[in-house]
Amino acid sequence: MHKRIVSLALLLLACGGKIGGKAAQIAPSEEWMGIYIQNVKIGYVYSRQEVKAGDYHFTQKSVMKLELLGSDETFSTNLEAVTDETLNLQRFSFDISSRQNSFYAEGKREGDVIKIKIETAGRTQTKEIAAKDALISPALAHWVAAQSPKPGDKLSVSVFEPTLLKILPVTIKVLAAETLTVDGVRVPTLKLQTSMMGLKSEVWLDSTGSSVRESQQPGIVMVRESREKALESVSGAAKLDLLSFFAVRPDSALQNPRELKELKLKVTGLSAGEGLSISSTTQKSRSIGEEIELIITSPDTCEVKRTNLPMSEPAEFLESSLYIQSTDPQIKRMAAQIIGSEKDAMNAAAKLVRWVYANLRKRATASVPSAVEVLQTREGDCNEHAILIAALARAAGIPTKINVGLVYLDGAFYYHAWNSFWIGNTWIPADATFGQLPADPTHIQLHEGELDEQAKVLSVVGEIQINILSYR
Repeated sequence: MHKRIVSLALLLLACGGKIGGKAAQIAPSEEWMGIYIQNVKIGYVYSRQEVKAGDYHFTQKSVMKLELLGSDETFSTNLEAVTDETLNLQRFSFDISSRQNSFYAEGKREGDVIKIKIETAGRTQTKEIAAKDALISPALAHWVAAQSPKPGDKLSVSVFEPTLLKILPVTIKVLAAETLTVDGVRVPTLKLQTSMMGLKSEVWLDSTGSSVRESQQPGIVMVRESREKALESVSGAAKLDLLSFFAVRPDSALQNPRELKELKLKVTGLSAGEGLSISSTTQKSRSIGEEIELIITSPDTCEVKRTNLPMSEPAEFLESSLYIQSTDPQIKRMAAQIIGSEKDAMNAAAKLVRWVYANLRKRATASVPSAVEVLQTREGDCNEHAILIAALARAAGIPTKINVGLVYLDGAFYYHAWNSFWIGNTWIPADATFGQLPADPTHIQLHEGELDEQAKVLSVVGEIQINILSYR
C-alpha cells in the first residue's frame, strides 16, 4: 500500500519561512522530541543550532521505526544547513535512508539561485531553484520569534522543503498564549497554526523560539523530551501498523472486488482537499452538499482505438524526471527487452504490467524511491510498482502518469498508487501491484502526479468516510 503518504506526513511535520530581513538572535542549543501517533511512540527528532563566524548552523536528524503491513522498517533523515544572520539559506545537505533505499541532496546558494546536486541509485542529477530568500525548516521557529508575534497576527511565508526540493508557500496564524506541562514543568508558550499544501499543523513555541509541541494531520504529534526519553525504545510502534491505521473502512463490504466493473460511492471529507483531481476518464464525480458521489468504471480495453508506438503526445507524460528516470540507459534497455518487437501500445503496456507484477517482490518499504533503484532492488509496494511502470512505459513511448488515492483490500480502502496509460486518446488505469490492465473500479483517485503533487492528499487523510451505494 501507499506508504509514501505516511512518510510525507512525517517528513513535512516541520515548516519554514521566507526571510523578513531581521537579524535573528539564536543561542547555541540542542533539543530532542519524541514522535507519536495515537500515543504510540514511533521515533524521535534531534535538533541542534550553533553560531560559527557569524553564520547559523542547523542540524536536524530523525529516526522512525514503523510497521508497514507486517514489515518492520526503520526510516531516517539527516539535514545540515547553514544560513546567514537573517536566516537566509546559504547551503545544505539532506539525506533519507531506509533498509535498502537512499536519497541524498546538497545545495549551495549562488546569487538568487540554489544549485542542487541529487544522488540516488548511484546516479547524479542537478537542479536549480530560483530563491532570492529561502529559510530552511529548523529555522522557522526562530524566524517567527524574530517577528515579535502577537495573538491574532497572520504571517505569509515560504519554505524550501528538502524532501520535495521546492519552495512552497506557508501561512502562519498566531492563535493564543498557552501554558503546557512538559516533564512536570509548566512552560509558557505561544500557539501557532501553520498551513502548507493544505496540510495544517499546530506548533507551540517557548520564549526562546524553540518548539515545545507540534501536532499535524493525520494524528502525528511531536513533544519535547529529554535525550534519555527521546531515545527510549520505540518497540511500541510494532503495535500500530500505520498503513492499516490510516485505512478507510466503508459502511459495508465488497464482494470479489478485483472482478468488479462499476462502483458507486458516497464520500465525505474531501472538502478539505486543495487542488485535488478526483475526476478522470473512468471516475465521475458529483457534489451533493458536503458529500461527493463517485461512479468509477473499468473500461473495456478491446474497445480502445489501437495506437502504434512510440507516441509523442502528450509530451509531459513522456518526460524523464528526478524519480521517473525514463531516459536512463538501464531503464531503456529493460523496457526494450520486455516489449520486444511489439508496436501496439495496449499490448506493450500489458507486457510491462505483467513483467513488473511478476518480477517485483511485494514488500512494504519506508522510502522515497526512484525507478532505477526499484529496477535494481526488484522489490517494494505500490509506490515502487507505480514509479517503475511510469519509467519503463515512458521509455517505450507510452505516455504514463501516476495516480494516488485509495484501493479496496480485505474490507477497507488503503492509500495506494497506480498508473494510467494514454492509449487511443484516453487514459486507461493500470495497477502493476495487482497485475491489472485495466485496474478495477475499487481504485478511488484522489490526485495524480509525482511526489510534490502527492503530498496534497495529506490534507484529507483521516477525514474521509465512504459509503458504498452499489457495485456490479
